Amino acid sequence: MRLRTLILIALGIFIGYKLAAKMREDDPSVVKGPQRQQEGFGSSRTARTVSTQAQRIAGQATTKSLEIIKRARGSLRDRMGEYESDDAVWN
Repeated sequence: MRLRTLILIALGIFIGYKLAAKMREDDPSVVKGPQRQQEGFGSSRTARTVSTQAQRIAGQATTKSLEIIKRARGSLRDRMGEYESDDAVWN
């Protein structure tokens, strides 16, 4: 009984060690990333130019929308300040 228990424990340790070693291995495609270059849209100069221009236009649109939001908030703040309010209502 004791020898069988010892063998089972040793077998469990051996299997655990092998599984742990396999789990520690790195996947080569994850470590190095994709090895082949994209063909077609991603590799041409025209595509890069279009992508760069699209990013520039998106940046300009973001800036314009933020300016519009700031102006709208300012005009709302001005309108709210024009009204004479009774402080008793807010207390």
